[in-house]
Amino acid sequence: MMRNIAVLLAITAAGFQINAMPIDLADCPFPNGTDKQIHSYMCSDGEQFSITDIQTLDSKGNPLYPIDPSHPFILNLTTYNHGPQIDDNHVNVKINQYKSGWQGGCSWTALPTFGLLNGIDGCEFAHNCPLTSGPLFLILPLDLSQFSAIIDLIAANKPYELEIRMFNYNAGDTKHEEIACVMAQVELS
Repeated sequence: MMRNIAVLLAITAAGFQINAMPIDLADCPFPNGTDKQIHSYMCSDGEQFSITDIQTLDSKGNPLYPIDPSHPFILNLTTYNHGPQIDDNHVNVKINQYKSGWQGGCSWTALPTFGLLNGIDGCEFAHNCPLTSGPLFLILPLDLSQFSAIIDLIAANKPYELEIRMFNYNAGDTKHEEIACVMAQVELS
């Protein structure tokens, strides 16, 4: 990306001239060690699921980082279900990119997904149901190719933050309460 872009914006309308100040759109450094590994944390305490470890592997089982979302990969999760068994769940995902803003400094900025990552059938997508009570060691083969419309918009070798919220869709449950929320900060290649 070009650094220290000097912008001179001259607008002449009704006799006014506006000159913009130079801005720095330099790349931001990777936060929280995400240039080396996934950084994750739970959104809040007290949810039904807690995740203690996330590992990514290629299709042959070798460690994989950064993650190339255009190719299938395996997600290994170490988690704990503090509540009842979950037989059905739906997931909403938001994506943020860590980048420089117009006013300087680096921050997480939401990328538009136009609702394409809402209401994902978690059981069908991750093939991980039922989620029994107690400790869980999940091996989730993931193929994100169905989300290529979004993946194609993501720049390579940049830090991203995925906000993943899971909701209870068990038969008879009409509240669809949130049972887990994890933030995963990663480098995508």
